[in-house]
Order: sequence, then structure tokens, then C-alpha cells
Amino acid sequence: MAVNWLRKLASHKRAPVFPVLGKQGDKALRYLALSPEIELVDSPRHASVLLIAGEVPADRLEPLRRVHDQLPDPFTTLWFRNEPWPHLENVDRIDDLTDLPAALTKAHRELMTGQRDSGCRILSDRPPNPWKGEGDFGQGGEGMMGGVPYGRPMAMNMQDDISDGLTLDSLTFRLGPFFMAFPPGMAAEVTLQGDLVQSWETQLEPYPQRLDAVFFNARKHPVPIAEIELARARHHLQRLYHVLHLAGLEALSLSSLRLAYGLSTSSTLDGLRRRLVRSGFFHLAAVGGGVLNTEQARQFGGPAARAAGLADDLRSHDAGYRRLGFSPVCQDGGGVSARWKQILDEVEQSLMLARQAERDEVYTNDVDCIETPRGPWDEQPPEDASAILDEVLPGLEWGDALATIASLDIAAVADGGGGTQSPGESRAVPGGSGNVVK
Repeated sequence: MAVNWLRKLASHKRAPVFPVLGKQGDKALRYLALSPEIELVDSPRHASVLLIAGEVPADRLEPLRRVHDQLPDPFTTLWFRNEPWPHLENVDRIDDLTDLPAALTKAHRELMTGQRDSGCRILSDRPPNPWKGEGDFGQGGEGMMGGVPYGRPMAMNMQDDISDGLTLDSLTFRLGPFFMAFPPGMAAEVTLQGDLVQSWETQLEPYPQRLDAVFFNARKHPVPIAEIELARARHHLQRLYHVLHLAGLEALSLSSLRLAYGLSTSSTLDGLRRRLVRSGFFHLAAVGGGVLNTEQARQFGGPAARAAGLADDLRSHDAGYRRLGFSPVCQDGGGVSARWKQILDEVEQSLMLARQAERDEVYTNDVDCIETPRGPWDEQPPEDASAILDEVLPGLEWGDALATIASLDIAAVADGGGGTQSPGESRAVPGGSGNVVK
């Protein structure tokens, strides 16, 4: 009786959803973040609905099965713009983004009221790693250490210390490709000694990202600078939403997202910047590291390079931008804090350029080399830069490492037409009303 009563109460709460992001699934994530009916959770153990958003490549299906089976009973799955696995019963597919919140809410309520059966498990109820019979307890390690009993890695004898002299055992494990603090699709094998990253090996690159369609149009013919600069500012604000969510600044993250969706030439950044400063974001310990050397910054290109003092920006060579008096803004230092200050300055600069260009009806001039928000695109679009993490992250504490990853736009740009969202989806977002940040 008590269980039924609790489930009835739970059915009236926001639907706890764990999103598994496939290719282009980040659009659904941002849309749901602004839905008052949905609670996006960071662990499948806290969800009643597993959302598979976008196409999941074949090499990520085994991790997806493991995530699927981690949801507690009762649970169900919902597939967005992806075909459900044929052996799953009572699962829905949704293709219209505006229908997604209602479908997730309905699935959660039916589960809680018993109108829908819980999903079935996919994996067999056995330890994910064979019991090797090695080590004092058969865990597969040496002596009492090491191995991965029941799929949980045990610490091993310490390797050579690389930083603080603490003699702690090292622990090797794999994270991704559905870890919310990573770019969608990325996986890495990490060795920690205490909270210090001893080694980092990127094993799966993040999915290539599709930029707004205006950047692809700019490669074919001149486009209004006002339009391309608003798209650039929107891209940066969506990244800012992600890092503020990771930092636990949820209200600020949603303000950034609402500003991105409602962005226009009359928008301003002043309110959001003031709130960021007051929140202490730039004084968080985790944003004090992640410094790139000159060569690494040049490999990333774009805002990461300019945050390290490199004034590389293809807009400087475009006659349209020169007419507006454009010159690159730069920081010094090249660390996490400098990169986010650079992003804010570039958003502000883009809004100013958009206003000027709209007033004077200025178009881009060059089509064979453009500056995207990810970096320069001349002969090739910006390429994946996740391998540089293998050089940058060892020696950082775990929090610093996550802050460094979030501050870097590392995914390649997909060369195949774009659009982070259709115009219809952009206007359908609840709360997207321009200058919502006061």
C-alpha cells in the first residue's frame, strides 16, 4: 500500500530522465533543459526514463546496453530520432522535438501508476568480467590488489609519482562515451593516483558537431554578418550553459541557455556577465589550471588560441569585417579562466558586430576561408582535437581536468550541411525570449 502511495506521489513530480546522446542528440538535451516538466539527471540510477537521443554508432552500443541496465525498476526507454532495438517491448520513438517533453512525462506517469510495465534487462545477470581465479581472492589482480571484480576496478600498486609525492595506489578505469561531463561520444581510459590524473588516453573521439547552417552557407556565397555573428554567439552561450551546469550553477546555466535561444541584435550580455562575476565562477579553484602552451593552443585554434594571446582570426582578412572595424580580442594566460573570459568577450563582440552589420546591411566577402566558432575553416573544417587531451590532462587534479575539458571545444566540425537546430525548433523552446537575464 505504501509503495503504491509513493508511486502515485512520484507520478505528479517532474519526470527524471537520463539522456544518452547520440549524434546531434545535444539539441534534445538543451531543449529539455528548459522544460519545466523534465528533470535531467546526471546518473542512470536516478532516472525512470532513459532517453536515447540521436543515432548511436555501433561501437557505442555495448556501453549503451550497460547504461540501459543500470536504471532501477520501474523504468522505460524512449528513442528520439533513432530506431528502437527490436527486442525491446513497449518503447516509443519520437521524431518531433516539440512532442518530446510530453512523451517523456507520459511515460514516467504511466510507469508510476502501473499503466506501463517496467522495461526488461538486456544483459545477463552475471559479472561483466570473468572470475579469473587469480590473486588472493580470485579477483584477477595480484595479491590483494588490482583486477576488476564484478566490473569494478580495484586500485593497484602505485606507479611513479608525477606531482605531489603522496604514495597513493593508482586506479585505472574507463569513462564514456555517455559520461555527461564529456563531449558527447567521447571515451577515455584514465589512471588516477588519489585525485591526480596520472595518465589519460582518449579512446573514442567525440561525435563531429554540426554548426549552424549559416556557416555552411558562408562557404558558398556571402551571408549577412549579423546572421553569422548571432549564430557564433549562440554557439558560445550553449557551451557556457554546459559548463555552468557542471559547476552546479544551475540558474545561471539556464539563463545562458535562454539567452542563446532568444538571441537577437537587441540582446545584451551585461546581466549574465554581472551574475557570473557575483557567483564567484572565475574564482573557482578548478578554473585556475588547464594552461595550454603556444603550440597546443595553435592546434586547437579559434577562441582557445586567442585566449592564449594568439591573434589568429580569419575575420581579419574579410573586407566586410574590415568595414566594421573588426580586430580580434585576446586574453593572456591560456588557462581555463582565460578561455571563459575570452568566450564572454567574443559573445559581446559578436552582438556588437551584428548590430552594426544589421544597420549597415554588411555581408561577408570571403567564401573560401571563414572563421567558425570552433576555429578557422579554410581548406578543411576544424578537425578533432581530443588527442591533445592526452598531453594536457596528466598532472591535473580531477576537478581541474574536467574543467579543462569543458573549456575546450574539441569536437571536429562535420562537413555536410548543418544546423544546430531548425528555425522552428529554435522558436519552440519555452522561455526563449531574448534578454531574459537582468
